[in-house]
Amino acid sequence: MPVAVDGRTFSSALQTHAGLNVLIDLDVTGGGGAEPATVMVKEIQRDVFKQHIIHADFHAISLTETIETRVRVVLRGASKGVAEGGIVEHHLRDVLVECMPTLIPEQFDLDITELGVGHSLHASDLVVPGGVTLLTLPDEVIVTVVAPRVQEEAAPVAAVAVEGAPVAAVPEAVPEKE
Repeated sequence: MPVAVDGRTFSSALQTHAGLNVLIDLDVTGGGGAEPATVMVKEIQRDVFKQHIIHADFHAISLTETIETRVRVVLRGASKGVAEGGIVEHHLRDVLVECMPTLIPEQFDLDITELGVGHSLHASDLVVPGGVTLLTLPDEVIVTVVAPRVQEEAAPVAAVAVEGAPVAAVPEAVPEKE
């Protein structure tokens, strides 16, 4: 059903409640006395240059049934592996959960301060509140600290002689005929 909403009010609601998992009471009747529909934002399209919202898709939900939704994972702290020269690789930026719409976490915070080089944190390491079921596989890697790759410079090809390999013949100068 096509609806029009006030862009400023809508943008403000998204910023205040930090994300797409905010529950919105959308009055599609124009104030005619019927109950507003509870919706979640399914997708947002923004202007490429000005970044203001030009289109939004809403998904009507029931407050009495569980839903599946994605919740972002935010890394907290400075990994001790970075101090050792490692590089943090954030593999999984959100996880899939199932819960009642009113219990959707705003985000999952994951502390990486004790993460050393060669170590990982998985979806099973997330602290999931009661009433929320993590649907992402527990062994999915969220973040890893890896050792930096060192590239050795290859020696110039002309300077390398391999023992036992035939050497290319150097052409001889042929004298010109007079």
